[in-house]
Amino acid sequence: MNPNFKLSNGKTIAQVENEMKLGIEKLYLDAWAKGVSVPYWDENRVLHLANPDGSDDLVDFDAETKKYTFLSRAAAAGEGRFAYLLRR
Repeated sequence: MNPNFKLSNGKTIAQVENEMKLGIEKLYLDAWAKGVSVPYWDENRVLHLANPDGSDDLVDFDAETKKYTFLSRAAAAGEGRFAYLLRR
């Protein structure tokens, strides 16, 4: 596909993807500023919580009770998947 192809909104696919990435990063930062951990699924569909300190926890979610159960620490503080956001 032509990289200069414009969608009906006048933007390229790369521009839309970048806007989405920035929007998701803002959601993480806003949640962390309130002390809230953000759930995400990794490439293997394993559920994690990205914590405000940059750590990640492996968790299980019970849809009936809407509660997370901590399984293990997946990454130490500052080493989680989204910790790069804290270093900006």
